[in-house]
Amino acid sequence: MRSYKILWQSSTAIAGFPDYKRAIEKHAERILGPGFEISVRGVQNGTPDIHFMAFDFLNNANVFDSVLQAEKEGFDAVAIGCFFDPILDELREVVDIPVLTLGEAGMLTACMLGKYFSVISYVPQSNKKVFGELPHKYGLSGRAAKFANFDLPLPELEKGFTNPQPVLERFERAGKEAIQNGAEVLIPGCGCLNLIIANGGMNRIDGAPVLDVSGALMKMTEMMIVLKEVSGTTISRKGFYEAPSKEQMERALSIYRKT
Repeated sequence: MRSYKILWQSSTAIAGFPDYKRAIEKHAERILGPGFEISVRGVQNGTPDIHFMAFDFLNNANVFDSVLQAEKEGFDAVAIGCFFDPILDELREVVDIPVLTLGEAGMLTACMLGKYFSVISYVPQSNKKVFGELPHKYGLSGRAAKFANFDLPLPELEKGFTNPQPVLERFERAGKEAIQNGAEVLIPGCGCLNLIIANGGMNRIDGAPVLDVSGALMKMTEMMIVLKEVSGTTISRKGFYEAPSKEQMERALSIYRKT
């Protein structure tokens, strides 16, 4: 039986967050089917404050290079483990392997579980600057209830892998706020946050499901690999995702990389 390789591309310098990296790998072992393996890779270096748009922009060059390299390395698909859905359109334009992200996969899955969803963030800037725009981008504005958040720096959040209770309590309070504002499905707005919630066993708040968004992304990526393998289903090259020629791509990379 052929094996399939998925790159889990983090937007953080994940080498500095070992508990988070191990949690991704363990979750993939539980969720992915036989024959599917995952490799976790982060950016080489960068600030954890990518909820600011300027820093996210600076971070994305490394994400871009990593995904291009993944296709050359023979990966069958890329799952971008960041709810910002960084440079998703740009990557789909230039690589032929499936590229999926937490935000899009999570919101589309949530629409199959309830009428209205809400995203719960651990930093308020995420909702104000990025997450609030994603439903508009994906045509899901009518399905999005008001988003909610609490405030906890990423290094403090990662401590939730050894002591999850403070994170679970904050998430539950924010989740109840979202439910009061009409949410029927709750989506953790971060891969790290999601795995702490999932490992802590919190899958429902007051009757509303808490989506395992990392698991949803893993299985959706697996599905796209299978569809390509069995049915030949691949990304459209008509219109929005029309790709540059190989010559155009090489010329552009030589200019911007100065090689």
